[in-house]
Amino acid sequence: MSLKGTNLLTELRENSGLDQDFFDTQMGNLIQAYDLNSDTLELDQLRNALADYLQTLILEEETSLSKAQYA
Repeated sequence: MSLKGTNLLTELRENSGLDQDFFDTQMGNLIQAYDLNSDTLELDQLRNALADYLQTLILEEETSLSKAQYA
């Protein structure tokens, strides 16, 4: 039986090592931004959203570093 929905989010929160309030805020923002349902969320949906989110963060950081380099 695979984890999904709020059970998946609870398991991830407990094992992330992140502050729970920070985790809840960030995950809530992610779920809303990707139009996901926290009650029916499946691992593959979460994996895809997180991969896209991380790619966005990486690109933003690279852009920020490039701007700082030329400032």
